Amino acid sequence: MNSLPYIAVVATLLLLYWCEQKPRGVPSARAKMSEAAGWAAFAVMLIFIGFRGHLYSDFINYYPFYNALPDIFHLNTSFLKRYLFEPGFVVYSSLIKSLGFDYFGWVAIGTLIDLAIYRQLFRRYTDSVVLPFIFFMAYNGLTIEFNLYRNAKAMDLFLLSLPALERRHVVRYMALNLLGTTFHLSSVVYLPLYFLLHRPMCRALRWGGIVFANIILLGGVSLIGEILQSLEAFRAMAFYDKFLRHATNGTAGYALSFGHIERTFTIVLFTAMYDRLERSRPSNRIFYNCLWLYYISFMLLHEVEVFVDRIPTLFVCGYWVLYSNISTMKWRWRQVVMLVAIVLAMAKITIANQSIAARYENRIWGITSYRERRSEVTPLLYK
Repeated sequence: MNSLPYIAVVATLLLLYWCEQKPRGVPSARAKMSEAAGWAAFAVMLIFIGFRGHLYSDFINYYPFYNALPDIFHLNTSFLKRYLFEPGFVVYSSLIKSLGFDYFGWVAIGTLIDLAIYRQLFRRYTDSVVLPFIFFMAYNGLTIEFNLYRNAKAMDLFLLSLPALERRHVVRYMALNLLGTTFHLSSVVYLPLYFLLHRPMCRALRWGGIVFANIILLGGVSLIGEILQSLEAFRAMAFYDKFLRHATNGTAGYALSFGHIERTFTIVLFTAMYDRLERSRPSNRIFYNCLWLYYISFMLLHEVEVFVDRIPTLFVCGYWVLYSNISTMKWRWRQVVMLVAIVLAMAKITIANQSIAARYENRIWGITSYRERRSEVTPLLYK
C-alpha cells in the first residue's frame, strides 16, 4: 500500500507530539524535552521530504530543467525564455547549482529552507512545533513540497511577511511578496490582501460566503464558464484557448466527495468558533481569513483543475495553524474535535497517496531512475 510510509511518518510525529506535551518535572527539563521533540520532528520531515526520490508528477519537468540549468556566471535570457519560469526561481536555482549541488542536493536545500520557515511560523503562532507538521502532511504540505517547487518559495516569502502584516509595515510586506512574484506569479494575489487579512470578518460575510460557495458547487453553476463566455474581447488573445481548455478539463467530482465533507466540516467548525479563536490569539484572525479564502476559492474555482491546484493552496496555512491552536484551548469538546481532526488527517493522507506516483522512495536506501519513474507516472497524467 503506497500510503503506508506516509502514515508511518504521521504516527512518528504523533509520538513526538506526545513527548513534546507530556514531560513533567522541573521547568528547564520540560523545556529541553519539548525542544528536543520539536527538533526530532524537524529532522524526520527533512529526511522524509528532502531526501525523497522522484515523487508525484512535477519532477518530470524540474529534473531536466535543473540538469540543463547553467551556473550563475553563464545564465542568460535565452534560458529564461526556454523554460518560461519566473526569473527569481531560475536565479535561485542557478545559485545553488553554482555551489556544485546536483538535482537532489537542490531538492534537499529547498526543503531545508521551507521547513525552517514553517518551523518559525509554528513557533510564532502556535504552542507546538510537532502538531502543525501533522496537519501540514495532511493538508497540501506534501503537494507543495513534491510538486509546487516555485509556489513553495513564493509561499515562504508570504509566511515571512506575516509579522509585517500584523505590525502594519506595508513596505516590508509588499517587498517580500513582490519578491515572491519572481518565484511564482500567483503571489500577486497576496499584495492587495495586506489591506484585508488582518481585519475581522463580519458574521454575515463568514456564513454567507460559505452558503454561496456551496450553492455554486452543489448546484453545478458554471461560474468560470460564464465569465469566459463574457470575455469576448479576449478571444483573439493567445492565452484564451489554453484558458478555455483548462476550464473544460475541470472536474465536478469535488461535490459531496470526502474532500468536500472534510473541508466543509473544517470551515464550519472554525466559523462557529470564530469569537473564541480571536479571544485566544488575535493572530488567529489572519489564519481564519486565510482558511476562509482557501475554502471559497476552492469551491468557486472547481471547474478549472489548474486553478484548484494553485490558488487555494496559497492560503492553506490556515489549516496548519488553527487546528494546532484549538488543541490548547479550554472548551468542552476539545478532545472530541481533535480526535476527529486527527482521524480526518490520517484519512486524507491515506487517500491522497494511494497512486503509483506517490510510491515512496528515499535516497538513503535507493531510488528508481528518472526514466523509469517518468514512464510510470506519465500515463497517469493523460488518463
